[in-house]
Amino acid sequence: MTRGLLLTTAEPATPDDVALVLAVFLALMVATGLSIYLAIRLYRGYRVGGSVAMLLLGIGLVLLTTVPMVLRFILSNVPTVDPMWREVIATSAQLLGLLIILGVIYVRR
Repeated sequence: MTRGLLLTTAEPATPDDVALVLAVFLALMVATGLSIYLAIRLYRGYRVGGSVAMLLLGIGLVLLTTVPMVLRFILSNVPTVDPMWREVIATSAQLLGLLIILGVIYVRR
């Protein structure tokens, strides 16, 4: 009998599994921290220079990176939210962020 992709019984976690989960979690935290740092820098640049494009770029960056990660984390802990809708909501935030960034790049004022 071959083993399928779906497990029928719970298997104990191995040290390799725990290390992988910790590495992925750490990478997500670093990515979130960097995106927030960049957004803060863009916001400070907006306050000093007054460029609306810089503010929009920061908002787009946060919607592209930080918001989807936070939404996935929060919504995965809400049992009433279907995984498909969790992905739809997070991907919609990413799409909105990309559209804002593209708007800043291609719309000249």
